[in-house]
Amino acid sequence: MKQYKGYLFDIDGTILLGDTLIPGAKEKIDELKKSGKKVAFFTNNSSKNPQRYVEKFRTVGMDVVVEDIITAGIVLLNHIKKNYKDKKVFIIGTEEYKNLYREIGVEVVENITDFKNPNVDIVIVALDPELNFQKLEMACRLLKNDVKYFAANEDLVYPVEDKVYLPDCKAICNMLELCTGKVPIYFGKPNSIMLSYALERIDLDKEEIAIVGDRLYTDIACGTLNNCDTILVLTGEATGQEKTDFKPTYILETIKDI
Repeated sequence: MKQYKGYLFDIDGTILLGDTLIPGAKEKIDELKKSGKKVAFFTNNSSKNPQRYVEKFRTVGMDVVVEDIITAGIVLLNHIKKNYKDKKVFIIGTEEYKNLYREIGVEVVENITDFKNPNVDIVIVALDPELNFQKLEMACRLLKNDVKYFAANEDLVYPVEDKVYLPDCKAICNMLELCTGKVPIYFGKPNSIMLSYALERIDLDKEEIAIVGDRLYTDIACGTLNNCDTILVLTGEATGQEKTDFKPTYILETIKDI
């Protein structure tokens, strides 16, 4: 296997399953860092503040700093900060994620009584374990208006312990599409904006790194569509037997085999 200067690791299904560390993951990350490789964590999970991932990693014995965490939610937040900071947003997402917008001065609209004049400029969808019918109804009503529509990531599901899969951001967007006909602009993997953001953070070119993940249509597709090498691991969603246009450079049972 080619030796790379850096690795972008997916988290859910690659490093962790729910709150459980995948065997050998910590040791491999430590080994790569000791050998001088740059390592960052490259996740489409958009429900968490990156600091929460730092805390989660520390509970399983991994020493990670917030600068190592690159999430689809943060890439979308950065886009809003650069281009729409003065706009009002409605967010399907966790309170933790909404607070990131409030912290940079973006007004997050919660309660809307007049949907003909809702005073909302942008609808944003992220992974939302706090999802309820009221949020879906409000988004459907808002999307009938001339508003911008952004979503963090294209994952349909995310894996937890015991091979259980839970609805992710695109599953929510698919419900909204069935009701409204509207499709958002996505910011997470496999989109180039997410990879560009990550490469800038670790200060490497795409020819110098490998993307490591368990999902073909996000992790591996991110490499395929952006001419970057990929490593598929079989600890999450993919089995390695799928028929797909997104062919990984390497297939391994687990990241400890890197």
